Amino acid sequence: MSMIEDPPSATRLELVRVWLEKNVFCPPTPKEITIHGIEFDWDRLSGTFRLALDNCEIAEPFEVHIDIAGRVKYLPPMFYSPLGAPASYAAVELDEVTATAVTRALERVFPRLRGYGIYPDLGLEIYGDNPLEDRIIDPQQFKKMRKLLESKQLKLHEPT
Repeated sequence: MSMIEDPPSATRLELVRVWLEKNVFCPPTPKEITIHGIEFDWDRLSGTFRLALDNCEIAEPFEVHIDIAGRVKYLPPMFYSPLGAPASYAAVELDEVTATAVTRALERVFPRLRGYGIYPDLGLEIYGDNPLEDRIIDPQQFKKMRKLLESKQLKLHEPT
């Protein structure tokens, strides 16, 4: 009976590096980005969106969430354990200019929420199990932005 051995760690790392060089999409800086198809779960404060660079659609959706500090953040599509490597890697790498444009566009429509912590002036301690209402800073702005996000027709255009 023959046994198949795993390649040495250094060899596996090199194989993964080469595979990533061939498979990670690193687009050039576009003139404009477009975010659309936002789907957001307000109970989990997370969802997805589609991204186009100069009208060239990226195939996989990006993830979006509001972090514990109350700010909107996003993650690119990912490769999970390529070639059996015990790690995850971004499938799309945006340059700094493009990444900043994506953040600006998302910040225009996602409401800023209170972060986790103690708010003595409000008599609140905010943690993961608080109701969403405790985290809302400006109820009118929140209602307006939520309605906009839930419209399904929203398209955000942002120059880079």
